[in-house]
Amino acid sequence: MLWRGGPRRFALGSRRAADQRPACRRAFIKNFSSYGCVAWNEQARFAPAEAVLAAGGLPIRGTLDLRIAGGVTIAVPAILESMTTYVLLEQEAWFEKEMCFLRRWLKPGMAVIDIGANLGVYSLPLARLVGPHGRVFAYEPGSAPRGCLERSRDLNRAHNLEIAAQALSAGEAEGHLVFGGSSELSALGTGGKGEPVRITSLDIQDRERQWPAPDFVKIDAEGEEERIIAGGCDFFSRYSPLVMFEIKAGSKFNDKLRSIFPSLGYGLYRALPDAPFLVPIEPEEKLDDYELNLFAAKPDRARLIAQRGLLIDQVSAWEPGEDSWCEALALLKGSVFGPAFPGLFDGSVVPHPGYRDGLAAFAVWMDRSRPPSVRCAALSFAFCSQRALCAAAPSAARLATFARISWHWGKRHECVKALWALLAMIEGRKFPLMEPFWPACPRFDALKPRKQADLWFAAATAEQYERAANFSSYFSGPTPVIEWLCNQPFAPAQMDRRRTLLAARAGLRPVTPKRLGIETDDNLNAVIWRAGKVPGCIKA
Repeated sequence: MLWRGGPRRFALGSRRAADQRPACRRAFIKNFSSYGCVAWNEQARFAPAEAVLAAGGLPIRGTLDLRIAGGVTIAVPAILESMTTYVLLEQEAWFEKEMCFLRRWLKPGMAVIDIGANLGVYSLPLARLVGPHGRVFAYEPGSAPRGCLERSRDLNRAHNLEIAAQALSAGEAEGHLVFGGSSELSALGTGGKGEPVRITSLDIQDRERQWPAPDFVKIDAEGEEERIIAGGCDFFSRYSPLVMFEIKAGSKFNDKLRSIFPSLGYGLYRALPDAPFLVPIEPEEKLDDYELNLFAAKPDRARLIAQRGLLIDQVSAWEPGEDSWCEALALLKGSVFGPAFPGLFDGSVVPHPGYRDGLAAFAVWMDRSRPPSVRCAALSFAFCSQRALCAAAPSAARLATFARISWHWGKRHECVKALWALLAMIEGRKFPLMEPFWPACPRFDALKPRKQADLWFAAATAEQYERAANFSSYFSGPTPVIEWLCNQPFAPAQMDRRRTLLAARAGLRPVTPKRLGIETDDNLNAVIWRAGKVPGCIKA
């Protein structure tokens, strides 16, 4: 067996799922400690971030300067109770998928407004993308995260980043910022531990600052979004920016926002993960449980983005052609993993017709030379057809492929369900591979199985489950999946970082693995790990 007791279900798809962590943690103690890893200390308590802030609003333990994807350095509080600190140490990027699109769309000279900038996981990369002739206006009322953001601006020489201390809402007033368990969750309120802040509005700021016409606006204000829009009536009628707004806080979607933006003349879109495309959201469409943000754009802005091949205004119907299966089979046969599965990719196995069409459609999605509209139409076809097939006649090959398709189409909940079913098959050793397939995890496309085909397949499934089921181990706590992965030859550095951070946050003082002290493309902060600067870790 890969792990005793099976991969417990723990899909906590929320940045606020930390509130559920103790119950989830208890469910894992027995399994987690039975694999030779450091036992989880149930008595260890995670102190709220504000408990370690000095009177001046700055972390008393100083800051860490972390490198993240995109060539940016971010100063974060040197405490693992800080959500951003933990996530950036773990993933070396923020966990939200929208940056993939923004990196391709934003260009030098653009103007950006970041409402709810916090530590700058968006402001700093965006300032780099728009260049010295572009401008980023970041609003962060919290003194502690704003202090870190100002340090980060200096570290990155981001002279085009302007930082304002105000909170945005419906009008001008004095307010109170209530501290959350981490600075990302601080919100305007009337009671609780916090600090006084000045409140303003988009319309007031527009008149006072005389902004250039903004190209992009990000709104992430912990429940204040509707009042921010109300305070920007003139702003949203006068300008035509692309807007990214938080649609889900905790476990609830803000359905009012889905109607407010269309009433202002904006269409709604969602971003695909791992591909720089926006696809439309229909008025009655059920959002994926993991969807945190949506985009809004007026027709003129949407047209400009579509002209660059980054927005699909309508997902058209698609059907496989006569040569589609041959093209799909050639792509699979030429993969680095194909030779490890003799007989599956040479054409001697004839898949179920519905499954064959799904593989053909996914091959079209994988072909970057095709128009984005065609790729997205094919991916939508693949998702719908394979969901029905896996519900009726699941197999290991079909579930792996469907999980992969679901991930790319942004249907993360369906991806997790498929992976859960596949892990159960793998645990019971009941996963004969009888048809061609794609590995569940995209990273494994480039990894040779090295005469360990079954282990490679299982590792791809386990890694994708660990990545997809939760936004971060900050929310999920320890799992037997992480421990098993870290003992396999195919594990990435991120899994070692997850395991070590979990132990450190529990107060177990883990020794830093030697691997984390070696700088690689997927381990950018080796110097911090090597020097023993990660909170709660012992230098190797």
